[in-house]
Amino acid sequence: MAKLIQPANTNGNQEVLNDFTPVPPNDYKVIIAKSEFKKTKAGTGHYLSLQMKIIEGEYKGRILFENLNLDNPNPTAVEIANKALNTICKACNKVGVQDSEELHGIPMIATVSITEATKTKPASNSIKFYAPVEGAAPVETAALGVGAEVKEAAKKESAPAGKLPWE
Repeated sequence: MAKLIQPANTNGNQEVLNDFTPVPPNDYKVIIAKSEFKKTKAGTGHYLSLQMKIIEGEYKGRILFENLNLDNPNPTAVEIANKALNTICKACNKVGVQDSEELHGIPMIATVSITEATKTKPASNSIKFYAPVEGAAPVETAALGVGAEVKEAAKKESAPAGKLPWE
């Protein structure tokens, strides 16, 4: 038997791992809390990985994920990703975005559905559409648990001047 020592907790709440079970299909107010440009598993392209945080309601604090295949040998995948990114930019009221960090902390509405479980994957959420929030002001992502280390990592991964991250 191992003796467990509880860490000091100043606010009295026990921290728990985030719940990744799907949220019910609905419209949720979300912000992009984290973004990262990653290589595909096959190594043949890149995708923009977005972590969105629900900021209101019963599921406040839950994380939704969106991966956009912006650099992929499949032109249909790239077209779908570019349309989704364009919709996100419009929902954030941003034009000519050069860095995904420009989209962080801006409230928008995400229309969420559930992708049923298969033999190899558990059920998950998928985002079908993004819409603007009328009169929304940016939310400071640091207050939502997104630290400076995330921003610093994003800067290290950023593209050379004049290039978009996927170029």
